[in-house]
Amino acid sequence: MALITIKKGNKALGKALYCNSLLSRASGLMFRKKQMALIELPFESRTMADIHTLFMRFTLDLYWLDSKMKVISIKKQVKRFCYAPAEKKSKYILEAPSGLLKLKLNDRLSTA
Repeated sequence: MALITIKKGNKALGKALYCNSLLSRASGLMFRKKQMALIELPFESRTMADIHTLFMRFTLDLYWLDSKMKVISIKKQVKRFCYAPAEKKSKYILEAPSGLLKLKLNDRLSTA
């Protein structure tokens, strides 16, 4: 897993773990300290974009992104040991500690 910068326009929002392998996608932020993770799915999907928060150490805000990294769905304050189903087809999922980001629907992100 690499560390990447998440940006909104020219503003850096912070560093995130980039999860694009099968193992890293499955684990995300499990057993980790508070930080962000950008999960890239192998293709745009709704069924593969469901998230569980088993073994998490903190509450999450989840942002589902399309292939152009536009926020298409948001679920705030997902508690530990819960399940969060995706509502739409997604290519990326951004996991962040609750309250860290103030993203809205249709915000467009990028990485560096």
